[in-house]
This record gives sequence, structure tokens and C-alpha cells, in this order.
Amino acid sequence: MTGDHPVSFAQKRLWILDRLYPDTPAYTVPVVYRIDGDPDVAALEGALTELVLRHEVLRTGYRMARGALRQVVRPAGPVPVPRVDLTGHPDPAAEAERLAAAEARRPLDLGGGAVLRPLLLTTAPGRHLLCLTLHHIVCDGWSLAVLETELSSLYEALAAGRAPELPPLTEQYADFARWQADRVAGTALDRAREYWTKHLAGVPALATIASDRPRPAVWSFAGAHVPFTVGPDVVGQVDLLARACGTTPYAVMLAAFAALVREEGGGPEVVVGAPVALRERESHFALIGMFGNTVVQRLDVPDGTSFRDLVLRARDESRAALVHQALPFELLVEELNPARDPGANPLFQLMFSHQPAAAPGLRLEGCRVAREFGDTRTAKVDLSLSLTRDGTGCTGRLEYSEDLFEETTARRLAARYVTLLAGAAAEPLRPIGPMT
Repeated sequence: MTGDHPVSFAQKRLWILDRLYPDTPAYTVPVVYRIDGDPDVAALEGALTELVLRHEVLRTGYRMARGALRQVVRPAGPVPVPRVDLTGHPDPAAEAERLAAAEARRPLDLGGGAVLRPLLLTTAPGRHLLCLTLHHIVCDGWSLAVLETELSSLYEALAAGRAPELPPLTEQYADFARWQADRVAGTALDRAREYWTKHLAGVPALATIASDRPRPAVWSFAGAHVPFTVGPDVVGQVDLLARACGTTPYAVMLAAFAALVREEGGGPEVVVGAPVALRERESHFALIGMFGNTVVQRLDVPDGTSFRDLVLRARDESRAALVHQALPFELLVEELNPARDPGANPLFQLMFSHQPAAAPGLRLEGCRVAREFGDTRTAKVDLSLSLTRDGTGCTGRLEYSEDLFEETTARRLAARYVTLLAGAAAEPLRPIGPMT
């Protein structure tokens, strides 16, 4: 269905941020697939074309009309894959990395340009980098898994000369935006409104974790990240402690993050934002789009708290947040109306996420494909710690604001988190504190 439609709350927020910071790639989602083998480029272009035809949000622009932001679905068209052959370059691998990094940082045009941008870089016969860059306004973590699964299926069919066969979609993202607007206007979310307004009353305005530099007057989004790993032995101990506390590994790992913040100068209340999928209807499961919401978790960490007690608090806090997750974060900010600081995110400046398993990834018949996320060198908050199960261990990523932290500090914090997690999981009754 072409034409214009209302936007979701998340789309409105991301569009406003794009207007305020038009040159920042903070809200792009760059993915790089390292391919060993020679993909069928015609089949890849056909699969991307079918994907954009199938999911209207991938061919949607945004504009103001009659004083309101609208999403405008454009007619479908072919999706070419630009190709750059670097086999004659003196250092093709290095040049491919440079071009992939530049692609990750190149803004996307929300007004009328493509919100899905492919690029294929060839470094040697049978060696390629496929860059897919999306805007967060059309993509969340769940969407990426849908995209990869459907793109794999479409590619396989077209490469084999078969017609693609995917089940028809019963809704589009614009239908979700209408449903969300009707739900917010009614009484369905009254309990969530009441919970959040009470729970976050008097929440600290800013995180007090010690930083290398004072908070800037205006947030620059300049950021970087450090990778780390949590070994199988520690993850096994985390799982045992989670079961002993009647919870999931998420609560144990969140508790360790709260302990780290407290140890690094955070106050007795640690406030952490966390992403949630927020796909409440079965018809939402197969859609690409920005459904994800952010919930705010508020943990009390007074001196002398045992780690087991902190895990139990993280368990209860995360459960309550999930029960009331349906209220859009954007609406929560409007209702609480906290004092705005142009140098900080409202309500929280720390984020934590834990994925129980990595998405399946992209499959291209006859090729080996490895996925990694491009680096936009941005940070949306002070510190954001994410963990993903990888076999029996975890891969981690600590994203940090370069406005506040040096790389050496970020590396120390990542290492200290792993140490705290290992020690806490092994000795769950060890007290936390005193901390200043």
C-alpha cells in the first residue's frame, strides 16, 4: 500500500534526532558480511528487490504534512548492488576495510532516499565484503534476524532458478503504527503509565560513574567500543547461580554491571536502560521495522549488599520492567518530563543488553559467510554493555562515549566487569562495598 501513514513513536523520535544531528551515523545499522566464494550477484540483487517489495518499511520516506510527521510508502523498484573491484589495488584488504568503514558512517536520507543500502567489495577471486547499511528507523535486532532469514531464502530460490516462496505478510509496519497509536490513546496502557511514573519518581538525573572528562555541554555522539569475552567456565557458573536464584543469566550479568558502576563511583542507585523486542502480536513477528522499546531499570546498591541479593533485585526489577514494557519510551519521557540536559540522554545514561543466542546470519549457497557489525564510531549513551551467547561462552562489547572516557579506561572497565562476574558467580555471597 503506497501513500502516507502515521508514524510510530520510535520513528518520530529517530526522525527528530536525524533532524537535530543530520550528519551523525549514530542511528545507522551497518552490517558487514565476509564472503568466501563467489555469490550470484544477480540473485543477490533479485533477493534484495523482492525483500524491499515485501516489506514496505524498506521503501518508506518521512515528511511533515498538516503539522504531523507521516511515513510515505514509495512504489517498489529494483535494488542494484554497487560493486567495487579492488583486486588491482596495492592493498585490497586494507582498502576494503577503509571503504566499509566509510560506508558505515555515510548518512542515510530519511526524506526520500534509500533506507537500505548495499555495497559489494571484491578483494580477491572468491573473497568479498558485502556491506548492508540500514537506518535504525526501519530496523531493530529482531528485524535483522528476519532480514537475514528471508534474504537467504530468496537468494537460494533465485540462484536455483526457482520462484521465491515466502508466506504472505498479513500486516505491514504502517499497520503496527496505527495499532500503537490507537492503543496509546485508549486505556490499555494505564497500568504501565502508573507503574513507570511511580517507579521512576525522583530518579537520579545523571549517572555519577567516574569519567576521564567532565560531561560536555552538548552531546557529540563521538564514541568507540572495546570487545571482550566471557569464557565458558564463567558462563557455566553464571547459569548455576541464575538457577539457584530462580532467574535467568540476564539478571546475574545485569547485577555484575550494576556492581561495576557502583564500584566506579556510581551512587547507591544504578539506573540502566535496556532494549526489549516489544512484538506483542503474532502478526508482528515476521515484520521488519523498528518495534524495539527501551525500559528503565532502577537498582538499589547500598554498601554491604551481597551479590546474591543484588541478583535477586535485578531479577525482580527486570521482571517488572518486562510486565510494563509496552509503554513507548518516547511517551514515558513526555509524561515524566525530566529536566533536559543537551549533554546527556534523558532518564538513563547507561545501557545493558544480553542476547541468549546470536542471530542465525546470512546464508549464500556455495559460500561461507561471516557476519560482523560495522563500526560507526558513535555512542548514544555514556556506557553501553552488550553480551551475546556464542557457543558455551559470551562475546561482549563495551561501547563508550569519547566525550567522557579514554580507551584505556574503557578497556579497564571491560576487564573489571569480567573479573567481577567471575568472582561474583563463584562467590555469590561476597558483600559489595564500601564504594565511593
